[in-house]
Amino acid sequence: MNESHVARCIDPVYSVVSEFSEGTFSAVRLAMQNTSGLIDVHHHIVPKEYVKALSKLGVTKGLGVQLPKWDVNKALDVMAHHGISTAILSISAPGVYFKDNDRRSAIAKDLSRQTNEICAGLIADHPGRFGAFATLPVPDVDAALDELAYSLDELKLNGVILLTNYDGYYLGDPRFDELFAELNRRKTVVFIHPQSPPGQEQSHLGLPEAMLDVCFDTTRTAFSLIVNGVTKNYPDIRFILAHAGGAVPYLAGRVSITASMLADLKGAVPVVADGIGKLFSLSDKLEEKMPDQLSYYLRFKNNVLPEGPDYFLRRFYYDTALSASPHCFSSLLTVTDCSHIVFGTDYIFATEAAVPATINGLRNNDRFTPDSVRAIERETALTLFPALR
Repeated sequence: MNESHVARCIDPVYSVVSEFSEGTFSAVRLAMQNTSGLIDVHHHIVPKEYVKALSKLGVTKGLGVQLPKWDVNKALDVMAHHGISTAILSISAPGVYFKDNDRRSAIAKDLSRQTNEICAGLIADHPGRFGAFATLPVPDVDAALDELAYSLDELKLNGVILLTNYDGYYLGDPRFDELFAELNRRKTVVFIHPQSPPGQEQSHLGLPEAMLDVCFDTTRTAFSLIVNGVTKNYPDIRFILAHAGGAVPYLAGRVSITASMLADLKGAVPVVADGIGKLFSLSDKLEEKMPDQLSYYLRFKNNVLPEGPDYFLRRFYYDTALSASPHCFSSLLTVTDCSHIVFGTDYIFATEAAVPATINGLRNNDRFTPDSVRAIERETALTLFPALR
């Protein structure tokens, strides 16, 4: 048999083997990534339906930034390129509630349902690649409870996303107690994402909220949850704070000093304050007129002491989105440990360029062992979302 005969025999076989091998290796790579890749808990979608609905309301930005163009195939490419096996999807600020619109409650309900069903469709279409946080039509608590049941029981989403404030009311406000009671009963994971702070329209800072203000709004709502007793009264909710908690780690000591000052009150002062507090609490109308200083004292005493703020701060989870720097990690590790840090990118509002910066900032930090990095990148998320296993 001459050389040309050999070639004709071998070429088809080589072609089939090559094609088979390429497909097999691709499948193997995907399977390996799905069992060992990163889990991104802070990963946004901006569906065209959502953009269209907001455009009709005259809304084209979120946190001072133009709404980006999002595409599921591009998102999957970014994930594959950077070793992200699964992303927990969420709708970012401005969310679905627009207080200046006369139909705000109806719009919030319709948009919540639409975006949650879009997320469920993406999960079904791309098995193993996506989870999702349900959007709720807060501040309408009754509507939020209905959507919560539908999203978790019917759509099987993985938790909920709440913005830091609604109409200027932070999440620790008593008006949200009924919602938190149900979230606690269900042992829900709640991802807290920053919203524009109240009064932003009066600011002349000239910078988008996404640059600085988001960190302070997360800080406000985190401490409102602690001081108003949500973290104490509803201990089975697992809260994830975006962007490493914003300024929470840096300001933790200041709040702790305040708490220790209140705990150190001696003599008749605390007795009188407790007595006056009980008198004011006899009716809602009286309680509304309680002096601010007395309200601060009683809320700290009843909801923060004797444990102190640090106890509750350690129970939050913190993501790495736009926060994987030595400055941030040094502060964060003073209030929690690696078991309460989870990987997040803030894609697509943070562009693809931010993804490797986050990964490298985590992996190159000498405060983390290889085991710590694995926990942050994947294992801790699996304890929060066992359905992803």
